[in-house]
Amino acid sequence: MSWPSRPCRLFYTWCNSRQQVCQASRRVKLQRLTASRSLRNLQTRASSTMGDNPDFYSFTRARFVQNEKAEMSSRRVTFNVSELANVAASSVGASCVGIERLPDGMHNRALLLTMDNGKQVVAKLPCPNAGQSHFTTASEVATMEFMRTRLNTPVPEVYAWCSHAERTTVGAEYIIMEKAEGVLLETIWQKMELRQQGALVKAIVRLQAEWASSLFAGYGSIYYATDLEEERRLPLHASSSAQEIFALGPITGRDWNDNGRLDVAFDRGPWKTVEQYLEAVGLREAKCVKELSRLPPPQVTLSGPGLYESTREKKLRALCYYQQIFRHLLPHPGDSPIRRPVPWHGDLHVANMFVDPKDPTKILSIIDWQSTEVAPLFVQARQPYIIDFEGPQLPDLSTEHPSLPEDFDQLSPGEQAAAHNLRLRQALVMAYRQRTRVMAPDIWKAFEYQATPAAQLLQLARVLLVDGEGMYTARIAEHLRDPDGILKESGISMTEAEMAEAEADGEKAVLGIQWMTGISDTIGRELFPLGGCVKTERYDESKDALRQCKEQVIEEFAKTDEERKAWEDAWPFDN
Repeated sequence: MSWPSRPCRLFYTWCNSRQQVCQASRRVKLQRLTASRSLRNLQTRASSTMGDNPDFYSFTRARFVQNEKAEMSSRRVTFNVSELANVAASSVGASCVGIERLPDGMHNRALLLTMDNGKQVVAKLPCPNAGQSHFTTASEVATMEFMRTRLNTPVPEVYAWCSHAERTTVGAEYIIMEKAEGVLLETIWQKMELRQQGALVKAIVRLQAEWASSLFAGYGSIYYATDLEEERRLPLHASSSAQEIFALGPITGRDWNDNGRLDVAFDRGPWKTVEQYLEAVGLREAKCVKELSRLPPPQVTLSGPGLYESTREKKLRALCYYQQIFRHLLPHPGDSPIRRPVPWHGDLHVANMFVDPKDPTKILSIIDWQSTEVAPLFVQARQPYIIDFEGPQLPDLSTEHPSLPEDFDQLSPGEQAAAHNLRLRQALVMAYRQRTRVMAPDIWKAFEYQATPAAQLLQLARVLLVDGEGMYTARIAEHLRDPDGILKESGISMTEAEMAEAEADGEKAVLGIQWMTGISDTIGRELFPLGGCVKTERYDESKDALRQCKEQVIEEFAKTDEERKAWEDAWPFDN
């Protein structure tokens, strides 16, 4: 990939940093924190201790060093344990004799309920931060049934559910579902041979190809038609009959709810065209920038005096540019397959997949369909997280087999082992790419588009509420300096002074990225709160390390008392 100019390089720096934060957030989701294992292994007798149990209500998996009080509150869910047990038992015609708390998710509480006949079911209760009440649960249930019955995807069967907390004696929304068959992939993935891992990846490609070939009449999320008011739904397909039980309704994707967006009223769809969908993305971000009392802390860029200083005005300016250019960045109408609305599981990691213990290449169940959306394929397409790895990445879209380094024979035994392991991880990614290119050409076309500057401007506008408007505007200025660039027909313009300001902001923003990265490298992954949280047992240590980093930053950049106060306010972590 060519790197034509300094602002462009800065933009790619930010893109890569955003990807690292997303990947780190996945790692946070996968951690099994020792401090809460005692709660997870708690087994109780239904007849004696199914009343109120505080251990079931609170988030115990980690501590937050960003806005902890609000983060903990948003993950607390209270409910009547006895009534939940009764509902679960009734759904399978048995009596509940035991309840076990399952590992915390970041958005849900999950319990394993055992019946007197030995059958086990899973109860899932959304936390307040999961999404809009009613819509989040109603869409998840309908999506699971749709994927299971229409798209041949192995998904647990739902036995009972309620999306209206006020209508149930449980006192909370819930889903009672089949316990997933097989063994959790997380428990055996590292033990599998490369051949087996490759076969499993091929099975995932088959599923993704099925999802990418589905036909929908618009963009949003899947519901049972009876759960939506008529004005808030679209037919599932252009040819849907009156007997069709599914419909498209308001979108429930994470980036429509996270970072305070849940509390803001804006257009959540459904939409008939890709242009309407992308316009709504920009309007969403702008509405949140205007209305949130406090903007969420940046995750990639350290911002304050002496570095790039984020403001609402700058965010709104970047979003105004987005609204002017997004139609000119879309894939050409001739590439209509990648503009097509499709469902997608956006979180295919080893803790969401169950496989056959006798043949681990066979997927028996995929869980966690909450917040699934029907969105353009060029937005949805992604390689499964199970093949992500740390270390040198393969070039974009390359399908050439990775090789060992030329000086392999001169490396130490430890370095040779690391090189072998890296090549194996790279080979698995390559296998996924090669099979996708052959078995799912539309997905491959989506990957090709995602590698373009146009796609990156579309994708990164989705997070401007949180981070990146300085880099974003600098990138637009860079394109405007190219008379033959991707914005030549957009009608957008900047004065020379505006371009110079944008480019200066881009330079400062990349310095902010470097400082944030430096803090992470200095205190280490165990103490740096990627995803906002750290292990409970490292919380005090993390807070102390971040406090020391804060003093170093203030000493470096605060030249006056006013600037010191500004840094106190801008520091993204709790004091």
